[in-house]
Amino acid sequence: MNESIKNAIAYEMFKHKITKLELSGYMNMSYPTMLSKLSDPGTFKISEAARLCDILNIELIDLLNVEL
Repeated sequence: MNESIKNAIAYEMFKHKITKLELSGYMNMSYPTMLSKLSDPGTFKISEAARLCDILNIELIDLLNVEL
């Protein structure tokens, strides 16, 4: 499941042309923390996942139900 969520996040970042560095700024996280959370999306707090979805313009429920 984490792998499909990672792929969905990566796809949305690509679609919106957002780099990991830019995303860390939008999320108010350090770059190393952002990299850690992107490599293991299960470590995102609910509030962080909701903020991520707002930035990427996707619904949280869609991200969690992703099946790639």
